[in-house]
Amino acid sequence: MAGMVPRCFGATSVVLAWLAFASTSARADKEVQVLGVATGAIIATTIATPILPQSDQVAFEVGRLDAIKNVQPATAFAVEFRAGQILLWRLRPFIGAGFTTDHSFYGYGGIRIGAHWGDHVVVTPSFAVGGYSRGDGKDLGGPAIIGRFGIDLEYRFDSDVRVGVGYHHMSNGKVFGQEINPGTEVVGLTLSIPVR
Repeated sequence: MAGMVPRCFGATSVVLAWLAFASTSARADKEVQVLGVATGAIIATTIATPILPQSDQVAFEVGRLDAIKNVQPATAFAVEFRAGQILLWRLRPFIGAGFTTDHSFYGYGGIRIGAHWGDHVVVTPSFAVGGYSRGDGKDLGGPAIIGRFGIDLEYRFDSDVRVGVGYHHMSNGKVFGQEINPGTEVVGLTLSIPVR
């Protein structure tokens, strides 16, 4: 156990340094930089812990799109399928889709890594890639390929039903030469139900 602690701190330092450097060098939004460092810290808490089994989950979210920047806010609704099966290391795949009251639509797929803090608190960073259809909503640039990066904080009941809050940033990062990259975020309440 004593040898595990230095390895954990060493791995943590490497992860945090890489995330800070990568997000800064990519000229990422401040939100993405903060999410990157927070994700590194959360992952570091899982390195020395056993991998806990998880059931497949269907998650529902209702929240606010553009809640922080508040340029063109709208109510957002989303649904996700979160696989319990591990894809690689501690990473689990998920897919989702959402829409807003401004007739915007987005779909995405990616990976999640859950950190269990005690018996009932689960903190889960995630990263996904997807597409965005503007409708009458906020212009996120074209081609409308987005990265979705965020963190969910949930309380897990003994039945494995989870309730919580989520913060997810969506932007194109000008990865495909987009002219504009205003980015946006969804802040919402979540309900996740196990499917067996």
